[in-house]
Amino acid sequence: MIFGSRNNNRKTAREEGGMPVQWYLLKTWIGREEEVAGEIRRNVPNDLYNECFVIYQERIWRKQQRSTVQLKSVFPGCIFLTCPVAKVSWQQLERIPAISRLIAFGGLSMFPMMEEDARFLEKISGDEHIIRLSYVLKDEEGNIRKLSGPLKDFLGQVERIQFKKRYVMARHRLWGEEKLFVLGIALKEDMEQKILFKKDTDEYRQNQRILTEEMA
Repeated sequence: MIFGSRNNNRKTAREEGGMPVQWYLLKTWIGREEEVAGEIRRNVPNDLYNECFVIYQERIWRKQQRSTVQLKSVFPGCIFLTCPVAKVSWQQLERIPAISRLIAFGGLSMFPMMEEDARFLEKISGDEHIIRLSYVLKDEEGNIRKLSGPLKDFLGQVERIQFKKRYVMARHRLWGEEKLFVLGIALKEDMEQKILFKKDTDEYRQNQRILTEEMA
């Protein structure tokens, strides 16, 4: 699998405070992503990186005619690290004790990401690193009449729609290969019944308000 060149002298995904930023993909044990990310955040000097995170997505689970939103990891076994290019190189990162120890025990491998891949993930997951629900309005025949949210970035790439299970399967080129994405969707009936978010926070209430406005 190709994740990008190891040459750190190319352009990067975006800039933080005027400083170019490089994204890295960290492959680790499936199911232990947050544990490893937490270890990196605790042990890597703060001035050497911007963020270390896992990308999640919102998915609707239907039970007893109720729609509940939960978070699910988009890339099992994957962590993302963003670093200021001017402050640290890929080789320097691998020599940091917390990272080199994980690599030595087979719990981590690092790959610099291509700019286009970083931009795409940044676009669909935003600053919170969560791929939000896409609102889909369909007619009585099941034809899509309106789309909103991250699904707009997959137009023409949708392979399958499961309205009953509230997800769409679409392909997009990422890390040098065609990758299948499973994206959560919300339908009109979900909004009419008021989606139940697993975490009752201001962030989740704000997201439900946005979905409601897009449905109008």
